[in-house]
Amino acid sequence: MISLRFPALLALSLSVFCLCTPKSQGGSDGPEVVDNSKVVSKEATDISSSGATLNAEIDGFGETPRELGFEWGYDENLREVLQSQDILPDGKGSFSATLEGLNDGSKVFFRAYAMILKDGKAVYTYGEKLYFNTEKIAEVPDSDLPGWYEVPAASIKKDGKYMQDAKNADYYYTYHLCQGGEKGPGGKTARNYTLCFSAGKHCPVWVAAPRHSMYVGSSGRSEAYRQDESIPTGIQYNSKSTGGGCNKGHMLGSAERTSSRPTNMDVFYYPNIAPQLSAGFNTGGGGWNTLEEWVDGQVCSDTLYVVIGCYFDKFTDGYGNTVQPEVISFGGRSDVAKPTMFYYILIRTKDGRSGKALKDCTADEIKCAAFVRGHVNSLKGQKVSSREMMSVSDLEKITGFTYFPNVPNAPKSSCKASEWGL
Repeated sequence: MISLRFPALLALSLSVFCLCTPKSQGGSDGPEVVDNSKVVSKEATDISSSGATLNAEIDGFGETPRELGFEWGYDENLREVLQSQDILPDGKGSFSATLEGLNDGSKVFFRAYAMILKDGKAVYTYGEKLYFNTEKIAEVPDSDLPGWYEVPAASIKKDGKYMQDAKNADYYYTYHLCQGGEKGPGGKTARNYTLCFSAGKHCPVWVAAPRHSMYVGSSGRSEAYRQDESIPTGIQYNSKSTGGGCNKGHMLGSAERTSSRPTNMDVFYYPNIAPQLSAGFNTGGGGWNTLEEWVDGQVCSDTLYVVIGCYFDKFTDGYGNTVQPEVISFGGRSDVAKPTMFYYILIRTKDGRSGKALKDCTADEIKCAAFVRGHVNSLKGQKVSSREMMSVSDLEKITGFTYFPNVPNAPKSSCKASEWGL
């Protein structure tokens, strides 16, 4: 963090401040000594897109410096000061300080300094001026996260072999193509689903997928529960055990991917599974199952595109159910966030049989809406109604995500219950 050096000199008189303010702070009276035998600036370490650790060594003062630190800036004028909290008796040893809040992709100059008192006057000794470059954040959703209609907006950076959010390090992303030879338009391999996973909550945040009759066949359930190697394994469940009154709730359901066994196996990856209440939510006739069955009826030949999501903050749904955040034991972990709300977002052509791609449709030819249910057992048997429907824009305000960025004509700010048979 940026701090001025004056608090360290409170023991000195005001006249000393006037005499000894370093050049980088606007003064010129204090003696300046550039002497690498006493102060040595070292290379910066732990460099990221927004910070770095500045390092230095001192030797030869023979007394404890009154202050240690670094001058820095985006040019060679070094207008800012960062103090070190290290105290080096006898004026010998290494010191460092962490610089945060930097601009990504920037060149940063710095030099170390040490201050001692000599005849009642502050004397600053400086090391050599060095520089480093912060990492550049690359926003490349089109190259690393394909621009499919259903995929929410994301800024991606590569963290080794993983795709991580460039603005929120808690989020990891992956996508899976169908492994059973399924082909989409143009003969390309059909996609299975795209996923956003929370490292801190150990739970999926959203799963986006196309729904179409081509994905339904006779493969049945594979029960192939396992970790997904395209997400860091240490943040996932490590077993298929349950807990907290919940069972294993698929975001994209097994019944929605039975076109082949390999494709069905991929929906059993742990990151596609969230804890869902087993008494009246993720069971026959449960609140979530009822919504899932209703969504099945919205599948059309033009393709239905869906986002299935979790929410984790306190939430009150359209039926007046208020759910508080909770951490439970689940999947072999003791630190899993239990969602307070689940949602479906749907987008498709109104006609359903137009043969037109969404990108070629006007807003009047498209319908989209969000359907939200609190994570409670009391909605068992509750039919889908307009009370749980909201516009996509309204849900964006709750979750912070931008949905359907690749469908510019999507009518996200409005929704009509009658268009959905409600």
